[in-house]
Amino acid sequence: MDKALKQRILGAIVLVALGVIFIPALLDGSGYRSRESHSIEIPVPPAFPPLSQTRLEPVPTPVDEKIKQVITQEKKQAAEPVQAWALQVGTFSSRENADSFAKSLQKEGHAYVEEDKIDGKQVYRVRIGPELDRSRLEKLKTRLKAERKINAFITTHP
Repeated sequence: MDKALKQRILGAIVLVALGVIFIPALLDGSGYRSRESHSIEIPVPPAFPPLSQTRLEPVPTPVDEKIKQVITQEKKQAAEPVQAWALQVGTFSSRENADSFAKSLQKEGHAYVEEDKIDGKQVYRVRIGPELDRSRLEKLKTRLKAERKINAFITTHP
């Protein structure tokens, strides 16, 4: 390598080293010595009693009262089962007769056949429903009575 090139590289390294040492002191404005004299003191943490000994009473707020009301309403609604109703339009001892009657009532609503035993005998009940609104079944009951002469009654849907 050329001697002049070696001198230039060495000079560049010396200038970079001097810049790393002195430029922070010049830009900071306080100098190297002023940074040495500052000591960092960490304050002693305050002594708090353990959380197991601290007992605080909650302060009721209007928001808390609203939340309690909503929760109690939701519990009441969850406790009350949804009541469904069905319109019983006939009871048959033959499954075929019950199915054909239910099929003829399909245009009135969802007609279905429910099996049951009464006094040891198999019976088939034809019902229309289920409905959550009892008033709809009341209207259907009066219409079936007037148009088809069917004596029906409203019962709870299982």
